[in-house]
Amino acid sequence: MLEVIIVDDDQIVVFIQKKMISNHEIASNPICFNNAVAALNYLNDQQQLQNKKEFLIFLDINMPGMNGWDFLNCLESSEEKSHYHVVMVTSSINKEDKEEAKKYSMVRLFIEKPIHSSDCEKIKEIPEISHFFERV
Repeated sequence: MLEVIIVDDDQIVVFIQKKMISNHEIASNPICFNNAVAALNYLNDQQQLQNKKEFLIFLDINMPGMNGWDFLNCLESSEEKSHYHVVMVTSSINKEDKEEAKKYSMVRLFIEKPIHSSDCEKIKEIPEISHFFERV
């Protein structure tokens, strides 16, 4: 099972992402968090349940408190990191951010806001999770 999570402090961005994710049949009802700490707590709770599900995480970089990099650093030290598939969705056009994202094994894609239909199709083709979207 693939559970989809959106971590972004901008409610308009979250609304748009939810619509795109739903319209493109990535997830009918993604779980949304407006801060990274709450999302991390949720993921830690899910790990405790020993339910070997996988997570597709749409992650913003620039958020108050814990930012996207801090969040990734926490996930990187997790025993379950192979179950996390992160799509960075950011308003940053900074080349350094794109390079930094490549350092994390769980980052699958780097998208500039807003998310588009073509981005959703790319997400469905990510090798590590494409089997979740195969048509029967």
